[in-house]
Amino acid sequence: MAFSLKHLILLLVAAVAVCIKLNDAQYIPSARCLCHNTVRRTSEIITDFQIIQRGPSCDTTQVIVTIENSNNSTVELCLNTEGLLAKAFIKCWNRIKKDDSQKVTCLNKSNMRRAPARVTDIHA
Repeated sequence: MAFSLKHLILLLVAAVAVCIKLNDAQYIPSARCLCHNTVRRTSEIITDFQIIQRGPSCDTTQVIVTIENSNNSTVELCLNTEGLLAKAFIKCWNRIKKDDSQKVTCLNKSNMRRAPARVTDIHA
C-alpha cells in the first residue's frame, strides 16, 4: 500500500504540528506532588505514615502522616521535610530499611516524644 504525495504531506504537517505543540509544553516542577500544604508538627497521635521519595513526578521527598483527631476520625497531613518530626520519620524509615512491617518502631518513637504528660488519679 503506497501513500500518495498528498497523504505524505498531510502526515508531515501533522507531525510538525505535534512537535511544535510538545515544544511549547511547559514542565511545572512539583505539579504532581501530593503535598502542597505542609505543617511542621502536630500534637495529635500519629497512627501511620508514608514516605514518598522524590522522583520524576515530584522533585521533593514527601512525608504524609495519618492522625486521629478529637472526633476519632483519621486525617492525612503532610509534614514539612525541614521540620524535626519529618526528619525523624525519614531517619527512622531509612534505619528500618524501608520495611513496612517495622513502621510501628518509628510510630512509637514519634508518639512518645510528643505525648503530653498524663495525670492519673490515685484513689486511696
